[in-house]
Amino acid sequence: MRRGRPGAPPVLLACGLGGACFDWSPVTRLLAASARTVAFDRPGTGHSAPASAPPGLRRELAVLDAVLNAADADAAGADADAVAGGTAGSGAVVLVGHSAAALHIEAYARTRPHRVRGLVLVDPSTEPPGEDGRRESDPTEAVARFLLRFPPPSPAVSRWLGPAVRRLMVRLGTSTGRETASREEVAEVYSRPDVLRAVLAENAGFDDLVADVQRVRAEHPLPDVPLVVLTARRALGGPRQARWIHHAHDALAAMSPRGERVVVPGSGHLMAADRPDAVALAVRRVLDAA
Repeated sequence: MRRGRPGAPPVLLACGLGGACFDWSPVTRLLAASARTVAFDRPGTGHSAPASAPPGLRRELAVLDAVLNAADADAAGADADAVAGGTAGSGAVVLVGHSAAALHIEAYARTRPHRVRGLVLVDPSTEPPGEDGRRESDPTEAVARFLLRFPPPSPAVSRWLGPAVRRLMVRLGTSTGRETASREEVAEVYSRPDVLRAVLAENAGFDDLVADVQRVRAEHPLPDVPLVVLTARRALGGPRQARWIHHAHDALAAMSPRGERVVVPGSGHLMAADRPDAVALAVRRVLDAA
């Protein structure tokens, strides 16, 4: 999903677990005058074809490479100078990652620093550097691994189950209850049995993803780029959970000497739906600081 004017600074947006590229539509509309945005569906999710490789950090880095290369090729026709060189301001992009996708884009920045102009982590997963020994597995990961033992649901079941799961995601993940796509598009995407299976597979492999990102952190420094971490105030939960999220997000912001953290009021975990203005503002701040 592309939006914005040719020659504008490029911004790539990666959605979290269970999301679709249309979740970024409220943000990309706000950025259309100042950036050239690209949002995408990972293999098996959204409108993308079923995955040919299992989820994991290696696949996600390859997907980001492919998406950025395709975006570069598109941009080359309109503005060749914007994609030459591979340095900040010339081929480098601002990467925006929500939730689990914040891990993907952080690892990408560490392993492809010449491609990265800045980072925005939108209510990122709470796995900061050095905390791998403290992490406890989410019980939903075990449930996902169990469900993957069974065949995908039938199309009839998927037509009911998928949209119902999406409605639950929006209800629990937003403070406004706002959906980012039409009812017809939500039904088209989430009624696909392969989408449900892709979401389960990503959830089941989350422990391995975190371990791989921690290894990348140990081997590759984060480039000296602007970094903004956005924390959804409505997703903080009780005092114990809130303390851990604050600690984790502070540690993520501290990965860069140019990092900062912003608590966003009026937002649940699905911040692009609740507060797209806050996400767009963070992107503009990174673009200005790069």
